[in-house]
Amino acid sequence: MSALSAPRASSLRPVEMDLALVNSIGLHHSLATAVADLVDNSLDATAGAIRVRFLLDGVAPIALQVIDDGYGMDSLTIDKAMTYAGRRDYHDTNLGHFGVGLKAASLSQANTVLVYSRAYGASAVGRVLVREGDMSSPRVGELSAGDAEARLAEARFDFAGGTGTIVEWRDVRTFPATTDNGEQVRWLDGAVRDVRNHLGLVLHRLLDAEGPQVFVDSQNIRTGELSAARAVGPIDPFGYRHSGDPGFPAELRLELPDGSEPVSARAHVWPPRSQDPGFKLGGRPGEDAQGLFVYRRNRLLQAGGWCDLWGPRPEWGLARVELDLGPTADAHVTINPEKSGITFSSDLRRALEKATCASTGLTFTEYLQRAAGEDKRSRQRQRRPITVVEPRGGLPPGVLDAYQNAVEFQQDTSAVDIVWRTLPPDQVFEIDRDDDVLALNLRYRKVLVGGPSLDTDDAPVLKTLLHLLLNRYFDGSFMGIKERREIEAWQTLLLAAVTAQTEQEQGRA
Repeated sequence: MSALSAPRASSLRPVEMDLALVNSIGLHHSLATAVADLVDNSLDATAGAIRVRFLLDGVAPIALQVIDDGYGMDSLTIDKAMTYAGRRDYHDTNLGHFGVGLKAASLSQANTVLVYSRAYGASAVGRVLVREGDMSSPRVGELSAGDAEARLAEARFDFAGGTGTIVEWRDVRTFPATTDNGEQVRWLDGAVRDVRNHLGLVLHRLLDAEGPQVFVDSQNIRTGELSAARAVGPIDPFGYRHSGDPGFPAELRLELPDGSEPVSARAHVWPPRSQDPGFKLGGRPGEDAQGLFVYRRNRLLQAGGWCDLWGPRPEWGLARVELDLGPTADAHVTINPEKSGITFSSDLRRALEKATCASTGLTFTEYLQRAAGEDKRSRQRQRRPITVVEPRGGLPPGVLDAYQNAVEFQQDTSAVDIVWRTLPPDQVFEIDRDDDVLALNLRYRKVLVGGPSLDTDDAPVLKTLLHLLLNRYFDGSFMGIKERREIEAWQTLLLAAVTAQTEQEQGRA
């Protein structure tokens, strides 16, 4: 069966539900949050390995899969998964909440959803969910066991124990419409980064706790070739090494009129000027993520914001509160279907406003004042030192010693190796953030070094200048349009310089 083709259902039947509900659920999903909802289902199925895979026709994204080795579904279970019949029964550890995650997340992004699954002791099953427009309800169809089995076998994935599930999106509305190869590659790079960052943030506790292995890759459907799989690592919004205030973190004591304890809370103060990815979430200024970080069963539901308690203030940029929903939280907390935002009852809001630190008795207002004071003091201290991402290899020891004396290295950022690597002819360098490598094009080594060389520490002037020019792109910050344009400009200028130097040397010969 060709990976370009989609198996056909013998017939399609409407999914019975209110059309207004179909159109409203999932409206707030992005690609990354929709993928996260599917990964939640994989985790509920006790998957040990999860793969998010972009399917490419050449370099053009045409489909997306979430593959897992969880316990899978039989025919009865997959039929329930295709309906909007309300909540199912959830265990205390389940991340699902509404019973609509698979449908809402998938149809928020795609018009066609294919699901293949195999449970222990059961035959493979498959279903297709199709939506033709906002004015029509989805239709569901049954795929043959043979088609489902073939798709599971073709997946290039280790289904441990023989069970697992593939959810595949086709006709994805949020994929780029451009036919420009460069734009398609840039879009894919950004999408992979966004998915990894979002999953790393919302699942950081589960990933930290030796949870499932989650990877993102892509597959060329023409050749079957798989890209290198990129691991999703935890991004902890409370992962500082040293607190910004020695009195924190601190447990908060809340009192509600009904005597319930729907949440537990801890107040934190981040150290000023941190470059940690856990502070600069998604590469944004860390101050933008001040506020409440709300967890349910160790899954992050909301990353910052004050939930209508207060508006954000610049001086509160170091203040973050870790808030866990307990078993009785449903009476005071409303979670949106996309699991990307929450609303508190008036009683819970008042309890948070009046919360006190259990150990010191400080009020919430005094806690915010402490965070603001630390922010103010940090701005009054000595001039900010010159910081760079540390170079680790590829430079002589004397140059590395000079770095130690002249600059400070960015904290919580991996050191960078400077190496020679074969790159395309139109690249002088490559920024490999996954492996923390600044690569120079081996094709131009002879002309740049001035002759043949096998010395790993050669060309120290060139490497130092390039490191100083490019090191900031390794600091974990978001690579936006401005940064990509800068890198393209540096490539163009350096390639012109290499070409000119080559011509000069040929003229001397």
